[in-house]
Formats: sequence, C-alpha cells, structure tokens
Amino acid sequence: MENISILVPIMLALAYIFVFYASGVIILELIKFKTKNPFASIAAGFFSYFTFISIFTFPLQLISVLPYVFFIYFLWSITIVYIIFCIVFAKYWLSLNFLNKNLIIFLFVFLILGVVCYFEYKVLNTTSEFSRHKNILSILSWLKDNPVSFFNNATLFNFLGFRPFQGWYTFELALLMLTSAQSYQYQDVLIPFTFIIDIVLCASIFITMFESFEKTFSKTNKFILLLVSLFTFTITKVGFIYLNDNFWTGDTIFSYLIFYVIILSLRYTTLNYRERKVPIFIGLVMGGYISFAWNSSYQVLFIIYCILFIIQKKYSQNFTKDFLKISLFAIVDLVFFNLVSKYYLQTILFAALFLLLIVTSYFMSKRYAAVVKFETFVDRRINLVTLILPLGFMIVSIAMALKNNKSFVDPQESYLNFLYVWTSFSSNDVLRFWVTFVVAISILVISFIWIFIRKKFKINILSAVVDLVLINYLTFYNPIVVRFINLIYPMMSQSNGLIMIVEGAVLINVLAYWCFNKIENKKQNNKGIKIIKNFNWLKL
Repeated sequence: MENISILVPIMLALAYIFVFYASGVIILELIKFKTKNPFASIAAGFFSYFTFISIFTFPLQLISVLPYVFFIYFLWSITIVYIIFCIVFAKYWLSLNFLNKNLIIFLFVFLILGVVCYFEYKVLNTTSEFSRHKNILSILSWLKDNPVSFFNNATLFNFLGFRPFQGWYTFELALLMLTSAQSYQYQDVLIPFTFIIDIVLCASIFITMFESFEKTFSKTNKFILLLVSLFTFTITKVGFIYLNDNFWTGDTIFSYLIFYVIILSLRYTTLNYRERKVPIFIGLVMGGYISFAWNSSYQVLFIIYCILFIIQKKYSQNFTKDFLKISLFAIVDLVFFNLVSKYYLQTILFAALFLLLIVTSYFMSKRYAAVVKFETFVDRRINLVTLILPLGFMIVSIAMALKNNKSFVDPQESYLNFLYVWTSFSSNDVLRFWVTFVVAISILVISFIWIFIRKKFKINILSAVVDLVLINYLTFYNPIVVRFINLIYPMMSQSNGLIMIVEGAVLINVLAYWCFNKIENKKQNNKGIKIIKNFNWLKL
C-alpha cells in the first residue's frame, strides 16, 4: 500500500488559500471593510466560500432523488464559478502589493501558531482520533450513489444525521475523490491539508482582530501589543486543542466562525463610524454555519439575539435594519432544522418569526415611522426588553421543577451546568459540583445586576464583550434556564456551552487591546494643548 506524497495536500492547500485570499480581498472591498493588512481577507474568503456552497446546495437538498455524489460534483462546479468570480474582479487583488511587512507579520503569526499547535497535537496524539472521522467519510463514499434528502427515508440521513448535508464533509470528500485516495490514504491527504488550512484561517482571524482593535500610536507599543496578543491567542488555541478541538472536523471550524462573527460585531459597535454593509456580511457568514454544524442551529440563534443588544446600545437608531441583515439567513436554516428534526411547534414559531422579519422589512420601506416608534420604545425600556426572555424561561423552568418535585441543587442534573462539564479534569465530583454551582449562581447574580448598570458604561471592546457574555449567560446558559431550553432543544446539553466558551476566549483576547488602548489614550490626553491662565504678553 503506497502513501500519497505530502506535496499533494500542500499544493492543494496553497491553491485554496489563494482562492480564499483573492475572493476575500474582493468581498472586503465591496463591503468597504477597511483593513491595512490584506491577509485578514483570507478568513473572509474562507467563510464566504462555504456560505456560497450553502446557499446554492441547500435548495437542491430538498429534492429527494439526487444522489450524494451529485453534490460532490456540484461543489466542484461551484468552486469553478467562485474562481471565475475571483478572475472577473482580479483588479482588486492584483493591485495589492502583499510582498511587504504585512506578509512578514502574517508569516510570523502563521509560524508561531503552526509550530506550537503541531507540537501540542503531537503531545496529545490527537491524530489517533482521526479514525472516527475517516469512518464517516468512508460511509459517505460507500453510499455516495444513494439519494440524500431531508424529506425521504434516505439511507445517508438515517446513518449520519445532518452530516451529509454539511458542506465541510462534501468538501473533504471532493478532495479525496480529486486525489483518488483510498480509505487507507485519507489520513495522508486530509491531515496535512486541514492542518494548513486551520493554521492559515486562525492566523487570518488573528490579523482581523489585531487590525480591528489595535489603536496604538507608537511602533514599539504596537509591536509589544502584537506579541502579547499573539501569545494570548496561541494559549487560547492550545486550550481548545486540549479540549478535544480536532482541526479536521466541521465543529472546530464552527467555533472559529463564532469567534470571527463576534470579532466583526465588536468592531462594528466600537468604531467611530458606522460600516453600513458589515451587518450583511456578518449575516452571510452566520448563514453559512450549516456547512459545519447543522445541530448548532439554536446556538447560532442565541448569539444573534445577544449581538442585537450590543448593536442597539451603540446605535439606538436603525438597529432593526442590522438585525434583519444579520438574522435572515440563519432563521431560514433554523426553520428547516426544526422541520427535519420534527420539532413542529418550533417550526411554526420560527416560520412566523421569519414572516415577521419580511413584514418588518416591508414597513421599513413603506411606513418607517412605525419602526421608529418600536426602536424608541426598545431604547427607553431596554432593561425590560432584555429581561423578558430570561425571566420567562426561568419561570417556566421553576414551574417544571416544582411540578416534578425536583430540586435545583441536584448532582444528577449537573450536565445542565456547562461549567461542570468543562471542569472534567477534577477527580472530586462532589467538590466539582458545588464549586461550579456556586460559580454559576454568582455569574447569574452578576448578570442580573449588569442589566441595570450596563448603560452607565461607555461602549468599548471590553464593555461590549462583557455585555455579550452576561446577556447570553443570563438568557440561555444559566442552569435554571437550560432546564427549559433542553426540553424544546434536546441537543442543548450536548453543546456543552460551546458558545459561552468561545465568548470567554474572545473576552480573554480583548483584554490586552483594552489595556493598551486605555494607556495610549491617557498618553494622548496628556499631550493635549494646555491653556495657561493669567498670561501677559508684556512679560515676554
């Protein structure tokens, strides 16, 4: 049995990186997204590519007679169209001189992340876990001539759930077919390819974060901030690897997508000017989550709901437009997720929400005065609006517990607390339960207090991400609320609070920028013009 040369996946990875780079530059130029380092566009191109795949393959997945292999060939045709798009708008990326310090910074970030993550994977022997992923791809390859659809008794759907509909698996299988790899050669192609893509994507997300939040004036401080931020980002990445973050899976890319969306949202709400087209781009990226994790549909809805509040805090006018742009694609995905999962009540609810968004968009073009009244009401009663959902969920959860004679302090239901799940390294389960329970309730109390004082804090990258974390925790992730949400969304407990973990990672990474920017602002204020009182020109 011969192995496939490592040069094959490396060349394929370089080809795709170029496509992501070129398309990302074009997209960021079209939405007027200002960035000094063009390598931030790789992440934009990557997520846009999979959104493109999702938009064009999703309608075809409703047809019950199409075999799975059709989608593999269709993905190739979409990729060709995507490349043509890059060629047609080549003037945007051909005009850039990327052979400068920006390339050096990107390569430096890439090398640091690559070396550290490579040795971390080696220490943990993560590649030994590839066999399960290979088995899934083998089943997909074996049954590729079978029809796949949401609405028939399809063999693939019965075997693998939503995986056949996720563009990431189709993308990987297309690579394997392109290289004529057999099942025993899957590792030779996918591990090098996905590792390179993973590190390049992370490096591009880091560059996006650095370019968005760095406000230093001194070159020395800028370089120090780069090192501190890269160190923090690398530690975060290593932490996710330790928590079983396998770079070849779609779930890992989904966590990057959430991280990237939060960065874009923080940028949008902390700049001194309003980037009008960025909400559309955020919405497109969010809508493409089905390429990586269909089962995380509700988690995407949760993060969209909380992003609305940080946008409203920054822009009390026209935030409804932003909400429509960000949520429309994701809610369509959520409607079909509920329908396929046979959650019919939720299907009706979110279909009604989708229709409400369409009606709202109509009123915004015809009778905008009604929308202005709504936005004014929300701004004046923002505390009430923020608390409606969490209080409603908590009342229902408490009623359920009382009806079933259950206690909220029950070690048998510790899975409802994601903090307990993520502290599995502790061997003392009783101590672990009580510590995480006390921490969870403490954060819940802090979240309640925060709702009433949040408007006193001027919006910046730190207050915005704290806003996001605490509102999300209060509304969807505290142990009391999760009891009810787990009833309507049984996969909630399986998510293990991934969104909260990603938000916590963003918070940790943002701290360095907030500290440096605060120090720089103080220095600039001290350098301001001083007015000397009692000045007499005759004394000169």
